[in-house]
Amino acid sequence: MKNFVWKSIYFGKKSFLWIVYLLFAIYIFYLVTSAQELGAKLIFGGLGGIVLSVVILFEYLKTIYEKMIYALTVDCDLKKAIALKETLQKKDLFNGFKQSIIIFDSLLLLDEGNYHVCLDHLHKNQHFFHSTLDYLFIYYHTQMYCFSFLNDEENLNSCLESLFKLKNVKKKQMRGLFSWNEIAGMRYFHQNRNKKCLSELDLIDKNRLNNRELTYLLYLKGQCLLKLNELSEGHRSLKEAKALGNTLAVAQMI
Repeated sequence: MKNFVWKSIYFGKKSFLWIVYLLFAIYIFYLVTSAQELGAKLIFGGLGGIVLSVVILFEYLKTIYEKMIYALTVDCDLKKAIALKETLQKKDLFNGFKQSIIIFDSLLLLDEGNYHVCLDHLHKNQHFFHSTLDYLFIYYHTQMYCFSFLNDEENLNSCLESLFKLKNVKKKQMRGLFSWNEIAGMRYFHQNRNKKCLSELDLIDKNRLNNRELTYLLYLKGQCLLKLNELSEGHRSLKEAKALGNTLAVAQMI
């Protein structure tokens, strides 16, 4: 149902944009055909053609980018996501999606299980990630999972402290990219306060999560249940995570 709604909204917006572009093209055609002088025809035609070419190229690249994000976050298909990323980079002549690729690579490296490489990538691009609060949120959230999977408790605790400092920032300054209940759950899990972890995870609205996010949540919940010796529920949660996660490294660990 979520996929149907997402696709309906997506195609609705796309259809509206292409109608606007078509009307613009018709208007340019009208200017060219109605102009009396050759110079005016060339100017209108040339400028209109350039604008339409740039717009169409951008929309084409944006479509590839959206498919790339969908492949990672909904299909959880790493090979497909990587192939689309390579296509985007080859055809992005003006590097308009360079910053988006930096963010995407941080998620991709985490999902591939390349935790040390992911941390190196975040460090290499830390100036970029510190440029906005949203990017900084992604920076620490990705670090959180890397340190968790690496069992690096010291750096994980430091990362969690940095994350909770962001919680005090005014909501208007930062979008709700991730759930604070998830982050609190991670902290309780590593403190071995498993019942508190579960209570935090149960507060998360799962309808707002994509398959990728839900995979990590179910994995954490499953591990927590196993620690509480609730084996049946724990394995059920992990089995669901494996099915949703498809090719993600976290799903392969189950």
